[in-house]
Amino acid sequence: MPKKNITLDTPFKRGEKVMLVHPIDGHVEGQRGKVKLVSGFDDWKRYWVRFADGDLVSAVDHENLVRPRMYQEWRDREAEAKARAKAAEAGAAAAPVAAVAASGGGGVADQIPAALLERSRAAKARLTGG
Repeated sequence: MPKKNITLDTPFKRGEKVMLVHPIDGHVEGQRGKVKLVSGFDDWKRYWVRFADGDLVSAVDHENLVRPRMYQEWRDREAEAKARAKAAEAGAAAAPVAAVAASGGGGVADQIPAALLERSRAAKARLTGG
C-alpha cells in the first residue's frame, strides 16, 4: 500500500506529536505537545492538545499547530505568503498611478469604455464629413 502524502494541511490524528506556531492561552510558540482529541469538521479543524508541562488545552485551531518535522516547510510557506502580499500591495499601489500616467491624466474619458469612444469618433466623422 502506498504511503499517504502528508502536507501542512493534512489533519492531525489522535496521539500525533505537534508544535505550536502561534502563541495561545499562555503557551509560547515552539512549545510541543500531543493531540489527545480531534474535533471540528471540514475546514473547521480543532484539537485538544496536552503540552509537555501537563496542561490540556481545548479547541486549538489547526492553523496554530504543525508537525515538528514540517516546521521549516511551514516557515517557508509563511515567508512566501508575506512576500506575495507585499508584492500585491506594491503592485496595487503602483497600478493606478501607471494607468493615469499612460492615459494622459485621467478624467471622464478614462471612465468610458474604449469601444464606445471609438463608435463616437466614427459617428462624428461620418456626420461632419471628415
